[in-house]
Amino acid sequence: MKNQKYKKLFSNTALFAIANMGTKLVQFILVPLYTYTMSKAQYGTVDIVLTTINMLLPLFALSIADAVFRYTMDKREISSVLVNGLMVTFIGSVAVFLCIPLFGLFKIAYPSLFAISLSLTLFMTLFQNFARAAGFEKQFALSGVINALVLSSLNILFLVYFKLAVQGYMLSMVIAYLLTDVYLIVSIKLWRQVDVKSLSWSKTKEYLSYSIPLIPNAFSWWFTNDANRYFILLFVGASGNGLYAVANKIPSILTMIYNIFAQAWQMSAVEEFHSEKNGEFYSNVLNGSIRILVIIACGLLAVIKPFMSVFVSPSYFSAWKFVSFLLLAAIFSNASAFLGTIFLAAKKTRSIMSTTIIGMVVNLFFNLLLIPKFGVNGAGIGSSLGFLLVCITRYVMVNKRFVKLTLEKGLIYLFLGFFAIMMVNFTISSMLLSSITNVVITIVLIGLQAKYFYKFIRK
Repeated sequence: MKNQKYKKLFSNTALFAIANMGTKLVQFILVPLYTYTMSKAQYGTVDIVLTTINMLLPLFALSIADAVFRYTMDKREISSVLVNGLMVTFIGSVAVFLCIPLFGLFKIAYPSLFAISLSLTLFMTLFQNFARAAGFEKQFALSGVINALVLSSLNILFLVYFKLAVQGYMLSMVIAYLLTDVYLIVSIKLWRQVDVKSLSWSKTKEYLSYSIPLIPNAFSWWFTNDANRYFILLFVGASGNGLYAVANKIPSILTMIYNIFAQAWQMSAVEEFHSEKNGEFYSNVLNGSIRILVIIACGLLAVIKPFMSVFVSPSYFSAWKFVSFLLLAAIFSNASAFLGTIFLAAKKTRSIMSTTIIGMVVNLFFNLLLIPKFGVNGAGIGSSLGFLLVCITRYVMVNKRFVKLTLEKGLIYLFLGFFAIMMVNFTISSMLLSSITNVVITIVLIGLQAKYFYKFIRK
């Protein structure tokens, strides 16, 4: 790895892997615990709670954490960025608690615990974004480890020993988020970064002009990615949503890996945006990212049947049928996020919003059309089509406005391999035969890409 910009991207990715891997792996590894301690309906309820927090987060925070990250990366007026971001987050947190009666009205489980979780998440997102951009990468990384350890320990305590089910899961979240916030405040000595004199309405308006267009974008992204749970709840029921939640844990591995990389990629994309060879750099990273995503997806899909047979309780085994299209949606979702980072680097957040809304409308249409007809798989198909359209739209816009990107033709063979594995799973009933066939296909795909990865590492 000769080029410094590639070295920095890889070293930051490795560091941020520490921050994210813990929490995401815990959520995945503990799936057997959840499936044995909660019914499908209870686990579906937990999934709805998490999904709703993700939906409301940008609304109450006004997406200010994204502005804090981007403007802190400029290394100017860091104190102003932080203190004005804190003010917006504090106001959002107050609004959260005022909405507790409303949460109860909408039948959200344990509305008070829900509000506390949401409020603590507002601050955790802000602190982590600031730490990552201000040079506190190690503290940011360790915050993820702390969150994972506390969350996993308390999940075991509350679900297994106290048998608190949904309430126990939410209590675990509250304590884990609280301790993570406290750690970040103390470790980066946040009070030293805050200068109350830097409070400025004009600066707040500047930051909000960047972040507010990300609110409908975040909502639309959530809608494209997560709202299908509500349609499943409507057309299939809570049990169907429980199966969907388990099935979605497999694509979450893919998204976890990409999100780790994305945090490093955001920094590199900003730093290299004005460089002369940014097109070559962006294209190389884009093609490499898609290759890795598809190969990992093929590997996961190849062993999905035997894996699910031992990973979850028997009542959840049929969830394997829904993984294929969810993996495809995850590939397109992460590719869309990659392209969206270029808009963030250019500070053109309105373009991100408009492209995401297109995907949301497509996903909404296909959810309403396909879920009543195909059940849970209809949600995966709808999400795949929605994110594919976002990918195409963003790719065209980036090429026209910012930088010339090049997609390599060899990527088509990877997608053909993915569809071949999908077809084997659905057409060959023998678990052993289908798994062996799919593993062989995956090995062949990896062999075909070996030359490309060798060249990339040599850069």
